[in-house]
Amino acid sequence: MKPTHRRAARYVTALFAVVATVFVALPSSLAQPPTVTQPSPTVPVTSAPAGPGSDRGPDKLQPDGTSAVDFRVPVDNEIVRLRTHFTVPPKPPRVGTLFLWPGVEPRPDGRNYEPIGLGVLQPVLTWGPSCAPTRQPPAYSTWWISGQYVNVGNDPRYEGCHSGTAMSVKVGEVLDIDIALDPASGRWQQTITGQSGSVRYSINMRGQAQNRALFAVEPWDNAQYGGPLLFSDTTIDFRNAGRQSCLDPHVVYIGAGGRISQPTALDERRCHIDTVSVNSRRTVE
Repeated sequence: MKPTHRRAARYVTALFAVVATVFVALPSSLAQPPTVTQPSPTVPVTSAPAGPGSDRGPDKLQPDGTSAVDFRVPVDNEIVRLRTHFTVPPKPPRVGTLFLWPGVEPRPDGRNYEPIGLGVLQPVLTWGPSCAPTRQPPAYSTWWISGQYVNVGNDPRYEGCHSGTAMSVKVGEVLDIDIALDPASGRWQQTITGQSGSVRYSINMRGQAQNRALFAVEPWDNAQYGGPLLFSDTTIDFRNAGRQSCLDPHVVYIGAGGRISQPTALDERRCHIDTVSVNSRRTVE
């Protein structure tokens, strides 16, 4: 991502955070803005989405109607593992960039929030080009996924887009997602497994607590998705014992929102959710 694009992304996310504080209706971070650094040989470069801020005014520096279910853990507890499953949907139209993802993210009042600041650990299923610094398949040739970390803070060790190896996946393929903290090393590892194989990505978050589990549909530049996106058999592990973190969570519905089944406590530190359904934005009239 170009430096100007990174600055624009930080500006937009900061704006989202302020608005979310007032209305509790917008996401506080984004998956990642798309870029044109890897254009498809079968699609003209001019049709590929630009980074945030390119030929658009400040009011347009944002995804096109992100929808999410945001499961928030009390600040005195934190998430140490998220496991879930979802299915690769049919191929959407060859326009824009579409990101489908689960992820974990900190709260500003959480443990060791600074100096790393706001970022999201997220395995991202992508349709179209992305800022992820990994070799990507030609745009719109296939869905692809990689473990990623995207940060909009100012810590030079973490800001911007970070990614593991990309894996092309097939329509109808079930993806098993595991985002887990290794307490011995302090590293978060994302493992994505499906019929097409397995890819991993790890990063040391230096003790920063992750207090939010998000399930999101994030379109950019007029990308279209029929939805809804269904996550199934989700398990969230907590650092500290406390059934209320599971049974009485603070759930926020962003954009078109979605639905979450009643969580059940498997034990003092493990929470199970049968289904999380995320709606797509209402764009087609």
